[in-house]
Amino acid sequence: MMFKAAVSNKAHPEYGQAVIPFPIPDSEYDRTIGLLEDMDIGSPTGQDCRVDRLDSQYPILNRLTTQNVNVDELDYLAKRLEGFCEGEGVQFQAMACKLGLADVRDLINLTFCCQQVTVITDFSDLEKIGKEHCMHLNGGMMTAEEYDGLEGRNAALDLILNNAGAVTPYGVVYDNGMKLEQVYAGGSFPQYLHGDPLLTLGVPIQPEIGGPMETAWLYLPAPEQWISRTLRRIGITNNDATYDIEDSTLPPKVFAVVERPDDAILDLNRMCRAIRPMDMAEMEKLEAVVLMTGAESASEVRQLAENLDQFDFMPKQDSAAADSALTELGYVAYHGSLTLEELMRDDHAEQGQEMGGMA
Repeated sequence: MMFKAAVSNKAHPEYGQAVIPFPIPDSEYDRTIGLLEDMDIGSPTGQDCRVDRLDSQYPILNRLTTQNVNVDELDYLAKRLEGFCEGEGVQFQAMACKLGLADVRDLINLTFCCQQVTVITDFSDLEKIGKEHCMHLNGGMMTAEEYDGLEGRNAALDLILNNAGAVTPYGVVYDNGMKLEQVYAGGSFPQYLHGDPLLTLGVPIQPEIGGPMETAWLYLPAPEQWISRTLRRIGITNNDATYDIEDSTLPPKVFAVVERPDDAILDLNRMCRAIRPMDMAEMEKLEAVVLMTGAESASEVRQLAENLDQFDFMPKQDSAAADSALTELGYVAYHGSLTLEELMRDDHAEQGQEMGGMA
């Protein structure tokens, strides 16, 4: 957790407050959005959540207090900050102070460029200061030989004597020519990998006439409310949006089933949610089951993942059961009560009668 915010409805303070941790945990996301909706706030596009109090390791964020913010923008800012190292946190706060930033969108944009600046908190080690300054000027990239060959003390003296630094509560900051660009201006959030998704989807946004093509990003599995709100931010009110699969860490045989963007986004998400808790052995078993059954959709793979305990997976064939197969990954035998066709149907759990199965 990066920070905790108490938010309310400015127009109706009698509705009380909601205290929310940011980033919002996936397990709490739907409940949190429901709580905000009960207070008549939490719009996916509007800035309607008044920040009454904010508790954070980043004191600069207290500037958001008394402002109306968008809860998803606050959540995205928290995810960006969660990926910072200690030095980046100092750069972020010092530069936000120097520029007088107090808007959540400006703070989001600052997270993309604050790494360019130099902040001195202790002038006692000029060699270290100079080397770190040169690293910032080179985008944080430098070979070990280049770093070791730097005259850090000379670089530090040149910086201090020939540049105007701004004194802030977080150190003396030198902007090094940094420009605050509008990487984010509302709508779709810039791509940023948070966590370890199984699938990354890019949803193309229809550009205005003459405008550049943009993309909204979905990282699966995710709370269904988050997916719906992300799409609504770009004007899509249903979950049947066109998408491209940009990245995958799914088991290869599973990805082969879904690599063509034919499945609905929510079906992909539910499949990923069923696979997420699996360890490596279970994923290998799932791959073998997918090969055995010839699964053809995300929905079918999900049903197999949720019923994986009804299959035996062995490294070599040891029986001639009718409902078994030797796959390239190993031997799979099914011992459930439903037929394989019934098992992989979405509605099999709702069937009210006992079906004859395979032994």
